[in-house]
Amino acid sequence: MKDTAANTPFGPEDMARRKKRAIALALILGGLVALFFITTLVRLGSAVAERSL
Repeated sequence: MKDTAANTPFGPEDMARRKKRAIALALILGGLVALFFITTLVRLGSAVAERSL
């Protein structure tokens, strides 16, 4: 039986580094989405509630 970890081009340290980088990028992206959403709500202000249907 072959060890699947031996066939990967990346070692455990590389995979841990990639996982940390992916988590950091996901947090940054989530923060930007939240920032844009909050900015949109602030810029629209009460105009959303006062518009006529």
